[in-house]
Amino acid sequence: MSDKLQTAIQRGDRAKRLLADDLIAEAKSHIEAELWRLFKTTSPAEKDALAHIKAMQYFHEKYFAFFERVVIDGKIAQINLEAKKKSLKERVFG
Repeated sequence: MSDKLQTAIQRGDRAKRLLADDLIAEAKSHIEAELWRLFKTTSPAEKDALAHIKAMQYFHEKYFAFFERVVIDGKIAQINLEAKKKSLKERVFG
């Protein structure tokens, strides 16, 4: 079994559990609500503050996109591992 594939599968499982965790989901919603509140209460004339809020939103999204990418990579690794096993079985018993 490929260690690289197994590591990707394990990381994907860990990321999936994190994203499914109620406390993580609550924290994500809280941050999103706070960023929206900051945006709504900031005057259009406060360009630096708006840029800062936009940057925080960008990195907040990137943070969760990282975990989502790890989940996808884990699923792809699982598919590749199953294909290797099937190919090996076909070569041995085929």
